[in-house]
Amino acid sequence: MAGLFLGTLIYLARLNQRLGALRGAQSELHGLLRACSDNVDSAEKSITALRAAAQSMAGDLGRSLEQAERLKADIDATCAAAARLLDRLSEEPAVGEMKAAAPAVATRSESPRPEVRPPSTAQADTGEEQAASVPAPVEPRWTEKLRPEGERTAMRLFRDTIRAL
Repeated sequence: MAGLFLGTLIYLARLNQRLGALRGAQSELHGLLRACSDNVDSAEKSITALRAAAQSMAGDLGRSLEQAERLKADIDATCAAAARLLDRLSEEPAVGEMKAAAPAVATRSESPRPEVRPPSTAQADTGEEQAASVPAPVEPRWTEKLRPEGERTAMRLFRDTIRAL
């Protein structure tokens, strides 16, 4: 009986050591679970912050795209205006050519230029007088519109538009 009692005591001592080790591991496991829970909470907060940042960047990108579309429309309008101006300039003679051609026309006609009369007196004239009357030369329409100030303004607008891109 004493042998059984001694064997039970040894078994209980070993069991007590194992239970102590298990309790130590359990407290360590609680600490790990607490740290894991904190990490999950901080990850959720980070995900929420990332979503908010992504939405903000999407809004900024949308505004940037709208601004880029407006600038593209401005550039297209400027290019179209430049193309129209180039077409007008290529269709009409240059100012230097107009001034050079004016004296040549005046030297060819030997008679002085007749006076242009108002329509009421022109109707009273005979057909020969009406055929002989020549209207005064008209300055080309594009010379008044194309001034250095206008060119500078157009170039400034074009340069600002390009810089904005």
